[in-house]
Amino acid sequence: MSSNKVKLSIFLCLSMCLGIGILRFSYTALLPTTREAFAWTTGFSSILGSANLLGYLLGAFLAMRLPQNKIMALYIQIAAIVGMLSLLCCAFSDLPKAWYLFWRIISGVSGGLLMILSPSVVAQCCDIQDRFKINFIGFSGIGLGILLATLFLPYLDQISTQTAWLMLCGFALIICICLSILLQQFKHHLSAQTAPTSTEVSLNTLFYSLLIAYSSSAFAYIPHSLFWIDYLSHELKLNLFWMNFNWILYGSGSALGAFSAYLLARKFGNFTALKILYSLYIMAIFIATASTSPILTFTSSFFTGMLNPAVVFLTSYTILQLYGVAYKKLWSIATLCFASTQLVGGLSFSALQHFGVTYHQQFILASFVLLLGTLQLVWHTRSTKYKTTEQV
Repeated sequence: MSSNKVKLSIFLCLSMCLGIGILRFSYTALLPTTREAFAWTTGFSSILGSANLLGYLLGAFLAMRLPQNKIMALYIQIAAIVGMLSLLCCAFSDLPKAWYLFWRIISGVSGGLLMILSPSVVAQCCDIQDRFKINFIGFSGIGLGILLATLFLPYLDQISTQTAWLMLCGFALIICICLSILLQQFKHHLSAQTAPTSTEVSLNTLFYSLLIAYSSSAFAYIPHSLFWIDYLSHELKLNLFWMNFNWILYGSGSALGAFSAYLLARKFGNFTALKILYSLYIMAIFIATASTSPILTFTSSFFTGMLNPAVVFLTSYTILQLYGVAYKKLWSIATLCFASTQLVGGLSFSALQHFGVTYHQQFILASFVLLLGTLQLVWHTRSTKYKTTEQV
């Protein structure tokens, strides 16, 4: 790979690592110990999770409004720094609840900005033939971020919750510095090749079908992304070792997600690969209801971790490949739909918990919604011309 391709791959990988892996999923990993150490109620913990989803929606909306030029680099830097500060500000206990709500929203805003703006920078700064490989490497950062959030889980009985949050803040600070250095290399390119501010593109049922399936996955992964550790701890009564083991499996799966999508897409084409991934995703969520066997719990942890970044990467790349210069606008729309469905899903599942709906019933609901989204994608791509999408 050329120097520019390597830099773009590292840049996107670090952006996804921070924006989604750390700012989003570290809260899930630390939720049980933080709730106990900070004396949070179950309800308030759930509200904080939804606050992050609200911030993600706001960040996606803001990113969509930004022009596609060098100002994106400035906003990426700001998002990374503010996201790092949000981790620092969540490390201290005995502060007003509004404090934690504010910083979890800010964390979500940062994640939304990084999710949209960073791939858009890559799309403008790389050659068409390099997009697939750079995006695959870059979106692997989601899993790497989740893995970073698991590094200290085996030691949570030996270190304080505050120390764990500060460690995450340290990781984020290193990423901020690296992103700032890398962005200096791309600013001149963004200035020289400003994308059109308004791009007319003809949208058909294919785009809307991708959108529906992608949004259904946003709803379906809520129980695992927000409540999985809590479920393992309070419902299955797993000890710290097995709870951490499940989360490490989730993180390991996440690290392999984009790679698995890359291999499937190269072999079968984008649409067939997406249908395979969504089908596996349905099963991975559903088998969480069979808590009698640890093997099934392990399998659910690994594959739900793997499949979320897999479908995010492949959906993003498919939109880029199909619509080219309209990518930022359409990926913003897709991310807005994803974020909106996430927020509705987070509030819905929190309400279901309040009314006594069990985790098993929530897993069934999540898998059913994803099944509906997958079936409509299968229906709309049944034509021969959608059996594959040629890689370039």
